[in-house]
Amino acid sequence: MNQLASLLCTKEAVVFDLDGTLLHTEPDIRMAINAALSDCGHREIDPNIVLPNLFGPSRELLKSAVALVDFPIENFEELVPIYQRHYKQQAHAHSSLYPGVLELLEHLRERDVKLAVCTNKIEVNARHALKTTGIIDFFMVITGSDTTAHPKPHPLPLSHMLKELGVAHEKAVLIGDTHIDARCAAHCNVDFVLHQSGYGAPSEAEYRIAGQFNTYEGVFA
Repeated sequence: MNQLASLLCTKEAVVFDLDGTLLHTEPDIRMAINAALSDCGHREIDPNIVLPNLFGPSRELLKSAVALVDFPIENFEELVPIYQRHYKQQAHAHSSLYPGVLELLEHLRERDVKLAVCTNKIEVNARHALKTTGIIDFFMVITGSDTTAHPKPHPLPLSHMLKELGVAHEKAVLIGDTHIDARCAAHCNVDFVLHQSGYGAPSEAEYRIAGQFNTYEGVFA
C-alpha cells in the first residue's frame, strides 16, 4: 500500500471537493455562461480560453468568467438568473466523473470510512450533480456555498460538516484541487490531499499538503 492510501486508511472521514475533484463540470459551466451571454446579445467566451475561478461560489465564478469578454458590470445582476436558468436546464448532462472515482468511493466505503462533499457549488446544484452522476448515495453529508454563512476557504463549511459526521478534525482529510480547499483544510487543522488534475494552479504548492495524486486509479495501486 502506498503512502497516500495508508494516509486515507488512517482517517475516519474523507471529505471531497466537487468541481475539479470528483466531477469534471467545466463543460456545463462554460455552456451555461455562453448561452447567457448570447441571450444578452454579448459575444461568447472563446473555447480556447481557460475559465478562471471555477472553484469560487457561483456568482464569483460567473463574474470572473464574463470579465474575460468585457461584459458590462452594470448589467451583471441581469445576467445571473439567466446563467442559473441555463445551468439548471442543462441538468449536468455534460459533467462526468473523473476516471477511478467510483472505485475509490467503493473502496473507502468497504473500509467503513465516512464520506462527505464540501463544495462551493450551491447545495441543490451539488446534490443534483452527484445524483446525475450516480454517486450521491456514497455521501453522508453534503455542504454547498449556501449551506453555512460562509463558503470555503472559510473554515465554517468544513467544521460544520465534521460536526455533523461526529468526526474529530485530526481524523479527517479533505481532497480538493485548489488553494481554496487547501486554505479551508489548513484553517480547520485537517490534512489536505491535492487532486493535481483538477482546476487548480501551482499556488497550491504554497500550502501544507499531506499527499497528492494525478489519477484516482493510482491511489490504492
